[in-house]
Amino acid sequence: MQWDYDVIVVGGGGAGLSAAIEAHDAGASCIVLEADKHLGGATGYSGGVFYAGNTSIQREKGVEGDTPRDVYDYLMTLNQWKMRPDLVWYYANHAGPAIEWLIDNGAEFSTDFLVCSGVDNVPRGHACKGAGEGIAAALLNAAGSRGIETVLNCRVDSLIYRQGRVVGVRAQDTEIFAPAVIVTTGGFGNNSEMVKRLYPAAWHDGWTWAVHRDNPFILGDGITMGEKIGAKVVGQNTGLILPTSGFMRALEPFLPPWIIVVNKEGERFMSELSPYSVCGYLIEEQTERRCWGIFDESTLMEASSDTRYLDPYGAGTNIPSWEEPTIREQVAKGKVKVAESLSELAVAVGIDAVALEQTVAAYNNDCDAGEDTLFFKQAPKLFPVRQAPFYAVEIRAAIIGNTCAGLDIDKFTHVRDHHNTVIPGLYAAGEVLGCWQGSRYGGGGIAVGGAIVFGRLAGQVAAGEVQRLRL
Repeated sequence: MQWDYDVIVVGGGGAGLSAAIEAHDAGASCIVLEADKHLGGATGYSGGVFYAGNTSIQREKGVEGDTPRDVYDYLMTLNQWKMRPDLVWYYANHAGPAIEWLIDNGAEFSTDFLVCSGVDNVPRGHACKGAGEGIAAALLNAAGSRGIETVLNCRVDSLIYRQGRVVGVRAQDTEIFAPAVIVTTGGFGNNSEMVKRLYPAAWHDGWTWAVHRDNPFILGDGITMGEKIGAKVVGQNTGLILPTSGFMRALEPFLPPWIIVVNKEGERFMSELSPYSVCGYLIEEQTERRCWGIFDESTLMEASSDTRYLDPYGAGTNIPSWEEPTIREQVAKGKVKVAESLSELAVAVGIDAVALEQTVAAYNNDCDAGEDTLFFKQAPKLFPVRQAPFYAVEIRAAIIGNTCAGLDIDKFTHVRDHHNTVIPGLYAAGEVLGCWQGSRYGGGGIAVGGAIVFGRLAGQVAAGEVQRLRL
């Protein structure tokens, strides 16, 4: 067969560009096909945080001795060992080197924004200067300087599968042939039907939307193409779901520290400062999969203008959906409930009035003492709920941060079928995978980190196997 390229990369985001760069550097001719009008994908729109241990940035800040084994143990423990140990081990050992690789290619990471981005106490969240655009720009420049061919506005329709292997792709009535195809098309957050099928826990009618809404082709194309040739789909009903008030389609992964959050039973069930990596899951477990933020008039007047809690990573996320003008506007629309007593407020939103009053009384006592004795919330200040009128904002876990159902790979990024047999010629990396994250999001930067780490691996493996085919 006459090959047009050694490697075809379908998708030009963080995983795809990393794969193309590594394939090129290993001596393979390569082309990147991107459905959108620009490269960068979901990585370019992300907060630009990369989760890694044993990095030069950590050491510069004085964080010593954070080993790959520590990263591995944390991720496996968080997911109760319901993760692929081989993939987690590879990630733990290669995430740090991937940070250094990005730095070598022009990305800038500062000690000022090295944070604890998971539910651990070790700062492993490396925020890039310029957020996701900073990482994407470094990859774009690296690909451009190498002369890697890219085609925009080119949505791949299907894989070409002949005689038991993938030998190319079809795009815009054109067939392009290569002995290696790397699928890095991202997740399916913008495909409502696929969300309902593969991630029903994230679906709330009238509420659900994906943070990738500015990436119009996050539609699950790679999963669909893989399924058509027998690829196995795994990881159903996993991903990252984030809290939202539903006021607007604005990313608000961090709840205000000045509210208390209660469920239908009128009870607090989490710290209002719970990391976004676990907050949505906790909400999803409550009765009717919803809860309410409760606060009073004095708190609204005093606290709501302080929006620093929205941007702990310095990524530019600062959309004040809980500020006083917005709250009052939503009251007028009937979206936010208001009442002169807690019992009336409870009736208005359908929660247990007696329990709510008891919950508020206990919380107010804690506020007076200066310590949250139930969930140990470490807010700058605790605000009691005493001065009428009282407010209730419904909260649901309905923003899709990422989707984690998708293709299955072996530890070398080969896509596998329903019998766990490798499909020759087909590789995958990034959010199109369904075997990487597990049931719980490890922390800020796991998605971007996984895209870069496994994208690099896919490029290296594909190029090496193509070279062996030539012999």
